[in-house]
Amino acid sequence: MKKCWIMGIAGLVLFADCTNQERGKNQYAGKLEATQQLVETGIKRFRLNTETKNRPPYLQICQDESGVQLLTFLNPRENAIYFYRYSDTTYLKRIVFEREGSNAILSASGYYVKSPDSIYVMNRPMIEVVLTDSLGQIRNRTVLLDKNDKEWALTHPQYMLSAVVPMMMKGNHLLLPGFAPFPETMEHREHFRFTAAIDLATQAVSYHHLYPESLFGNGSNWGGDLMQMVYPAFTPEGKMIHSFPNSHDLYFSEWNDDAMTSVYAGSNEAGPIRPLECKPGEKVANEQLLSFYLEQDWYAAILHDPYRKVYYRYLQKAIPSVSSRTQLNSKMLSVIIMDEQFRYLGETEVGTGEQWNWNNSFVTAEGLHIEHCGTEIEDDDYLTFGIFQPKGE
Repeated sequence: MKKCWIMGIAGLVLFADCTNQERGKNQYAGKLEATQQLVETGIKRFRLNTETKNRPPYLQICQDESGVQLLTFLNPRENAIYFYRYSDTTYLKRIVFEREGSNAILSASGYYVKSPDSIYVMNRPMIEVVLTDSLGQIRNRTVLLDKNDKEWALTHPQYMLSAVVPMMMKGNHLLLPGFAPFPETMEHREHFRFTAAIDLATQAVSYHHLYPESLFGNGSNWGGDLMQMVYPAFTPEGKMIHSFPNSHDLYFSEWNDDAMTSVYAGSNEAGPIRPLECKPGEKVANEQLLSFYLEQDWYAAILHDPYRKVYYRYLQKAIPSVSSRTQLNSKMLSVIIMDEQFRYLGETEVGTGEQWNWNNSFVTAEGLHIEHCGTEIEDDDYLTFGIFQPKGE
């Protein structure tokens, strides 16, 4: 009988029979003991020009050729990547991509800075990855879209890249974490792989990682879109982590292997997470989908903090009663803290999605950074991050 392994409350490894567990139930809710909480310890502010807005759709922390840490982010209005020195928030440069001609990138939606002259950019309209240099000159293109396959969008991952769903490098392969935006895709779950991998030596594209049958099988309808996002990370040992919104567990695999194991990594406060009460092919009204999303707890990003040897996992908490006017960003964000063996250390509510753009999160030696969305006029002049660290209670 298949087993899944779960880290217990007292640091012991507990085993549970997955086939007998009630789907979506949080078996350790109310039983976990907190020893740490997340404390805001400071802020970091990067001055923006008049052509740049806060809430950039993508950012990456990287290093220059001298090892200086940089904050980079995407300005979609200018189709450009901006570079700042992280330590003192000094603006350094930008790379602007042409929208026409042989060097065209119609609309950049994500990127990976491997080195100053090797920058891989997702060209969203063409669904291709473009290798550029520091001047924005195109070296090659790797096309992911098969225009001859009319069912391509149902059989291949779509990409909603962000700082917490980033392009990643593993050896000589560039990984693009994707997801299935349509609920009917789960009817053929065993044939759908959500991570693309580009061999940088040959430009060959392969696909890996299946949605777990225990979560998405048996005809369940999760509504697609945000409920079927996958949030990736790597362990220090090189295992790939997958955080699914509808699971109190985390799932682990090799970067190029479908086989997965799981570990309990849930919230002490999260309730059961249930699918829609209809089959994947049935139409669901937008109002029903909105309530379905807002009235349940959903997990999100998973980030590793190598400086403090902990993980942070985000939980978007349920809103008990909603109306048609309730906004998606009204959900409260809670951050779960775990050690490197995924033992629960605590969790802290930090505020709503109106206050914190958690898609723009990253970790440095200073702590966990989450973009803060201010309400004052001058706040628009800065890209601002709250900095958090776990502290003993």
